[in-house]
Amino acid sequence: LKEEVYTLQHELLEDRTKVKALSEELENPSNTHRWRKLEGADPSTYEMLQKIQALQKRLISKTEEVVEKDMLIQEKDKLYVELKNILARQPGPEV
Repeated sequence: LKEEVYTLQHELLEDRTKVKALSEELENPSNTHRWRKLEGADPSTYEMLQKIQALQKRLISKTEEVVEKDMLIQEKDKLYVELKNILARQPGPEV
C-alpha cells in the first residue's frame, strides 16, 4: 500500500511539473515560428467615408446604365413586334 501511495505521489509530482512547464510555455512562447505578424492597418474613418462615397457614385452610374439598357431593350422589343405584325400582313407564297 505504501509503495502504491509513493508511486501515485511520484506520478502526481511529474504531472504537476508537466503542467507547470506547459503553462509557462503558453505564457512565454519560445517557438515564434508558429505564427506570423500580419501587416496592414485599419483605414481611417475619412478613408472609409471616401470609399463609401466612391462606391455609391459607382452604384448610381451602373443603375443609370441598367435603366438605359432596359429602355433600349423595350424599344427593340416594340420594333420587333411591329415588324412581326407587318410581316404577318404581307401576302405569302400562296398567292
